[in-house]
Amino acid sequence: MCQGSRLSQRAIGSRTYLFGILKIGNSSAVDTLLCAGYHASMQEYFTTGELSELFHINVQTLHYYDSIGLLTPTIRDSHIGKRLYSFEQVYKFTTIRYQQKLGKSLKQIADYMGSTDMTDVLNDLKQQLDIVHRKMDELRVVGQTIEEKVSFIEQKFEEMNSVDVDSIKYETFPERPYFAAEGDEFQFGNDFFYVYPTVVFHEHGNKSFGVFVPDDFYEKHPLSQLTCISAGTYICGYHLGTYETIFDSIDRLRNLALQKGQKVSDRTVCFNIIDQFVEPDSTKYLTQLQIQIL
Repeated sequence: MCQGSRLSQRAIGSRTYLFGILKIGNSSAVDTLLCAGYHASMQEYFTTGELSELFHINVQTLHYYDSIGLLTPTIRDSHIGKRLYSFEQVYKFTTIRYQQKLGKSLKQIADYMGSTDMTDVLNDLKQQLDIVHRKMDELRVVGQTIEEKVSFIEQKFEEMNSVDVDSIKYETFPERPYFAAEGDEFQFGNDFFYVYPTVVFHEHGNKSFGVFVPDDFYEKHPLSQLTCISAGTYICGYHLGTYETIFDSIDRLRNLALQKGQKVSDRTVCFNIIDQFVEPDSTKYLTQLQIQIL
């Protein structure tokens, strides 16, 4: 624990003490003091500056904690204009920092530290453990969905490297599920919009959005109301560039099908492959276009 600590001398008043400076990572501030050979008998008080340096925080933070009564200095020396904290308050401040890592507000921390009932403290820790477990579960789900999006993009990157973006082909698909997005509020307020590929539908001058989800999505989210893209054969092409010019590519695809005497749906399905989430330059956006042959 004490490897890498560096001792320097620090004077307070007329007395000189050994003050161990150890960058606090996994060690607590109290471990830092013990590592440096600190004992309460050697130094009883710390100035605001020393405490802020020990915990790597701003002096203003300690002043604020003082103003709200969360951590009040043991001694206020009006002659030298300093606030002095006792050695025991190092432990108290360590508790504050620990509670903050658990996501508690300063009001909740004050209530926690004001409690003397061990049952209340134990129940509080159990509640915090439940919160941590829920966050871990949420992060696990986010991690899985990000992996799915990465897999989708990697697959499309392979397509980009193997096909000409100007090429046209016909493909037959089964029904494909998607999560319908109703309005801009859903688009920018729902997490699915960011982690799954976006699908855009153009029909009769109207535009609607959806989130293209994997086949097992409903098993993970049984309460979700999914819609399906119709099964069938589609004429497929690509649009490279901004969304403002996408209708040129859609018209080109439609005209090609009509020239072959094929009747097509009024609806164009657009999969955003390379979009603003992975490419800052809108001229490099890549969209796959699909129009069903009727």
